[in-house]
Amino acid sequence: MQQTKRHHFVPKAYLNAFCDQAGRLLVYRKDGPPGPLHVTPNATQFRRYYYSQPTPGGGQDNNTLEELFSTIESNWPETVAKLHRREDVNDRLENIFQFIALQRVRVPASRDVAEAMLAQTVKDTLKVMLANGELPPPPLGFEDLPNQVQVTIDPHRSIHAMAAMMQGMGRLYSMLGIAAVHNATMRPFLTSDNPVLWFDPSLPFDSQRPYTINPDSGPVLLVFPVSPKLALVGSTEYKDVFGRHGLLHSDAPDETWVDVINAQVCRFAYEAVIAQSAGQEDVIAKYAGISPVHEAVALPVGKGMATIHRQVFGPRVAKPKWRDE
Repeated sequence: MQQTKRHHFVPKAYLNAFCDQAGRLLVYRKDGPPGPLHVTPNATQFRRYYYSQPTPGGGQDNNTLEELFSTIESNWPETVAKLHRREDVNDRLENIFQFIALQRVRVPASRDVAEAMLAQTVKDTLKVMLANGELPPPPLGFEDLPNQVQVTIDPHRSIHAMAAMMQGMGRLYSMLGIAAVHNATMRPFLTSDNPVLWFDPSLPFDSQRPYTINPDSGPVLLVFPVSPKLALVGSTEYKDVFGRHGLLHSDAPDETWVDVINAQVCRFAYEAVIAQSAGQEDVIAKYAGISPVHEAVALPVGKGMATIHRQVFGPRVAKPKWRDE
């Protein structure tokens, strides 16, 4: 069996809708030089063996997850075509919800947070054991050992975490209605390597946190760019209408609204913003220094501690590499 090496975390079936007439994308790297890469979907948004898993016999399975993802991706181009034609897609809602959920949980922005949470748990355990005298005191110069030590996490742990994340997406969907918003303005939608985003729209822009909402009542705004001319938008305000009629079509009100959506796309982008054409470099550059990242807040509890894990907009920190990478 042929072994898949390039594992796309943003699938080509999705990126194709953002290609220019030459079949290429503009990829603006947040850590890179100002000029974007002009590349085909096949040449970007992948990592080698990103979804590979060890087998019981000591080998490596490079294909199972990629093949599973492909079954969902294969229906996406036709779904996109129907959406662009403003057709009834209520018979394809399962594909839409699966595709969005998968695109949220499979990307580095999501998997890195899962690994950061596990690394913090190891550090917290070390702190508690030191505080309770269960370990010898650190040597001179290493008094702050728990905060100095580098913890690496087996990346397969974040693959396993994807299942729990998918369940969380199901709970989110139960709060929302979804609409297809068509963009007839001169300002195209951008996308990124982390194209599924949601937040609390009742808060001012600078007070919003990524993927942070009231889980009981909302409000919630979810955005998923489908192409430069189309985005799927989920909202608690749409829930009742969606329950009665399913997915309906609407239109972006003006370029100002599109600019607000693109600003969100840029700050939710993890390592790269993706565009069909040039012209929005200012907003891309404005948020180049921040991404959704993990933040841990430790609270003392008796002889131990409780840690609140949350996401904030901040600079990405390079994670220590697992020894087998």
